Amino acid sequence: MSTVVLSNETPPEQTAPKRIHVIKRNKGWAILKEISDRVLKVFDEKSEAIKEAKDYLKSGNDVIIHQENGRVEKWIKAEE
Repeated sequence: MSTVVLSNETPPEQTAPKRIHVIKRNKGWAILKEISDRVLKVFDEKSEAIKEAKDYLKSGNDVIIHQENGRVEKWIKAEE
């Protein structure tokens, strides 16, 4: 016999992680949102992509910078 516990508490809202990736693409370095894999912008230089991606820190996004081979090089946590 199992016991069911009822509660009036609302479960915590599940939110998707907010992460922006800087990753190598054929035409340069792209910044993209993790959930949608939608490319936001593509830059010729990695440094330009990192600079743009860091603007997303202010809106609560972590920024994950990848090496050319796809491995994570650096993970910058969002400001709280």
